Amino acid sequence: MDNELIQYIDATDNMQIEYLENKISPDFIKLCNPQWNENISENEAFINALKLADEFWEIYIKHAIAEVEAIKIILDKIDKSKNCYIIFDKEMPYRKAIKFVKNNKVKYIIFKSRREGYDIRTIINSCEFKKEIVQEKDINISRNLTGVKDLIYVDIHGKLCCTKTLEGAIKLVKYNEN
Repeated sequence: MDNELIQYIDATDNMQIEYLENKISPDFIKLCNPQWNENISENEAFINALKLADEFWEIYIKHAIAEVEAIKIILDKIDKSKNCYIIFDKEMPYRKAIKFVKNNKVKYIIFKSRREGYDIRTIINSCEFKKEIVQEKDINISRNLTGVKDLIYVDIHGKLCCTKTLEGAIKLVKYNEN
């Protein structure tokens, strides 16, 4: 939190532009300053900003805790996996977790999608879905190529595919690995 948020707020207040990387909170806090056409004091505006910041911090901390919990769960599952994929029954924040992976055995993470079906995401840079399905504009042709009849979506960057069923997701991973 200090690196991502507090240092940025301090750098903004002190005009240390070279330290500014994240643009969420200070822009938000700056919006709380009195405008030229408002008849409120700096102190009043500051109190209003504190109220909003309290709500923001609560959400930010909740997000940070969830992310840390997800990292542990994902890394544990990767360590125990005998396959090139891991499966979760709900979507989890995984991007920071994969930075800590020590082996490249697990290449895919499968989540129950919040929308429909299952998302299959590659988690190592060298892994992509086969070009023959990524570049295909007709999803029906991709379905026929893979044998995955419930294929819903193929990302044009080769890092994400979606299927209606878990069985389809696993079949797609196996197709991609052969």
